[in-house]
Amino acid sequence: MKNLVIPRNDDRCALCRIAKANETGSHMVPNLLTAVAFSFDGKYKRDREIVEKYHKNAPDSNSVHYGRNVAADKVTADLGHEMTDEELDNNINTLCYDYIFCKDCEKRFGVLETAFGDYYKTGKSLHPRLAYLFWLSVFWRMSIGYMGLFMDARDELDIRGILDKNLKIREEITGSTEKMGDYGYAVFRLDGPLLKGDSGVFGTNRSRSPYVILVADQVVVLFTNYSKLHKKTIVFGYEIDKDNINTYRKDDYIELEMSIEELYDFKKQIVESTYDVFGREQEEMARRIREMERTSGKACSKKDFYAIMQLLKPREKKMRVRQAYRFRAAYVKMLEARARGEEYDFLKDRELMLTQDDVNNYIEDLNNFKARGISLVPFAFAREFLHDDSIPPFEDTLAAAKKHFESEHENAMNLEEIWSDD
Repeated sequence: MKNLVIPRNDDRCALCRIAKANETGSHMVPNLLTAVAFSFDGKYKRDREIVEKYHKNAPDSNSVHYGRNVAADKVTADLGHEMTDEELDNNINTLCYDYIFCKDCEKRFGVLETAFGDYYKTGKSLHPRLAYLFWLSVFWRMSIGYMGLFMDARDELDIRGILDKNLKIREEITGSTEKMGDYGYAVFRLDGPLLKGDSGVFGTNRSRSPYVILVADQVVVLFTNYSKLHKKTIVFGYEIDKDNINTYRKDDYIELEMSIEELYDFKKQIVESTYDVFGREQEEMARRIREMERTSGKACSKKDFYAIMQLLKPREKKMRVRQAYRFRAAYVKMLEARARGEEYDFLKDRELMLTQDDVNNYIEDLNNFKARGISLVPFAFAREFLHDDSIPPFEDTLAAAKKHFESEHENAMNLEEIWSDD
């Protein structure tokens, strides 16, 4: 099974910057967390993930990855057919990267992941220096792997130096008195179980502190210049006391409880905060600049970077309909309930976690599309929410899509029969 390979300026290890990057199958987010986020059956083991990857600026690159241990009937049910040879060839593991690290540096991360895994799975004590380096490594790896997060180059390069200098055997890390920067991080952890679709891997791509990521059942906020923070800090509307922010100097590892509603709120705000940061050309250029910064070990000036981004700024703001896929799922569930003679209220559906604010935003976006003359046929509830009988029922749209799929599948089957006859 193929792993992800990203374009780089050189072939040196991203951590030590000395050895050749010859390791394959590296996780930017540790498997112990991605398994929780993406497991198809709740068994948190390797290669049981179904991962949907969405590219805001390159929707033609959207993909779904099925781990090699995902049940065949599950894959068939999702695709509507057995996976073809072409689909198998394109089944790239978007959680694993090739040729980012050398083999020795890959093992250095293992010290942190084992320590955190012992705490995460069994509740064993977690030394603050190990916890600090673990979360720094996750933020840094997500940034160099372009997994939603895009840190300021100065922070990214600084954290690389901290990790490279301090990733040693466990006893050396815990017994060290070495200074490790002035970062602090707050950890929110879900107070209950996750359902499939609740979580994923998300990060803010605004290149300034605080940085926020959501992985598995955790939301983590990373602050630069911890010593200069006020006693209370507001992030996405949530007040965080400085006493509840972790550093490597504190005695205990602190977690803050988070409800499922708060997890979804964090997820929505992370996505909303990143949507208009980069257009397609801006993102491509930002990555090229970043690879040059990683190779040289020096950050370009903020003024120059901003000027380049302004030159490449899209002329028109990209339009979108927020939560469209969830409202589509809600509509399908409504039809299924109606067929069973049951009532259905999507605002009470734990799997969808839609709120009245989502409804209001969805209506606002639909009205924006309507004002610009854009067809609302592809959008669930458009007819009902806008009270516009000129919009065909979405049920008809679903029926037409199903008929088209069945026709395409039948044609494909006929072609296979023709080729097999030859």
